Parts: sequence; structure tokens; C-alpha cells
Amino acid sequence: MPSDEQIYCNCMARIRNRLNIVDDVLNGRIVAKQSDVVAEIIFVQFRKSLEELAFASLSANKDVYSAVHTKFAVHWRANDMLDELAMVNPGFYPIAAVAPIETSPGLKHVGRLDDGFMTRDEFAKLYKSSSEALHTRNPDKTGDPTINIGYTVQEWAARFRNLIRWHFVTLVSGNVLLSHVPDEGPVHAYPAAAIPVVGETG
Repeated sequence: MPSDEQIYCNCMARIRNRLNIVDDVLNGRIVAKQSDVVAEIIFVQFRKSLEELAFASLSANKDVYSAVHTKFAVHWRANDMLDELAMVNPGFYPIAAVAPIETSPGLKHVGRLDDGFMTRDEFAKLYKSSSEALHTRNPDKTGDPTINIGYTVQEWAARFRNLIRWHFVTLVSGNVLLSHVPDEGPVHAYPAAAIPVVGETG
């Protein structure tokens, strides 16, 4: 039976693989002649990556995962899904971090990343945009068919990677992990001490 850490690493590796597919499309390593097919390939990867991210902190507990995932099936809005997850595990969303810095022999400090990563609000926006991009448009619908996704696809992919490259997450068990998802090579997760939320006292 794999450990909680290994299960979580497997989730992060699958996200990285999907973001790599987005890069392959953008760099011409995956080619499709129709622009709508290109968009579908990209936004399927984003949508599945977002779902993997949302449920990763629950994945080590099959009973909790199954119960929440079943409820998720009735949620069409990303914020509803995130609220449902937060009721089960308030710490499910990753806290973006910077690479550890050695402060003294044997001791390292890991600070928070200030910006440039996908926030929880941006998660909801990308999820909505991805869903819209994958739906077949009603041919009788009037108005501009353009979907405003906020950032370019390249920027979304970069912000997603910046969120998960180094991050803290709380599993549903309560264990806190410091995870490292490099651009290449093995994904690692290390047990860590909980870090207080900004504004938290006590």
C-alpha cells in the first residue's frame, strides 16, 4: 500500500504530465489542423489538472474521496466544488512556496511565494473558462463567441506550475506536506510543520 506522501506525489506527477501536454501543443510537438481541436486538447488538460489538484489532498482516504467526488458531480460551478472541499478539508488548496534556503547547518527555511502563481480565485476562473471552451456552442446563439480566459494559455500554464513547483498542502488526515514538483524528475513530498495563515493568531 503506497504511503499518503506517495499517493499525493502521484497526483502531482499526473498534473505535471498534463501541463507538459499543453506545452507540447504550444510548441508544435502535438499538431492539430483545426483551431477548435487545439483548444479542446489544451482545455481538457487544464480542466483535468484542476480536478486532480482539487482532490489530491483527499486521495489518500478513499472513503472521503468517494463521498466528496460523488457530490462534486452535481456541482457545475467551481466555487461550489471548492466550498464543498473546504468543508471536508479547509487546507486542501496548496500554499505556493519558494525553494528552501539553508539558514544554518541542517536547518532550512521555506517561505511563501508572493505572486505569479494560480490563486484559488483564479482556479475558479480557469475551471469556468475550460468548461466553456469544451462545450459545443449553440449555432443559433448570438454575440461574440470569444471566451475571455484572463491570461494567455502560456501564462495560465506558468501560473499553475508556479503554484505546485514548491508548495505546502494539508491532507484530509491533517498531515502537512511540503511538496516539490520539478519540471523534470521525481516528485517529492516531505512531512512538514503546519504554517500559520496570514492574519492567524495563537
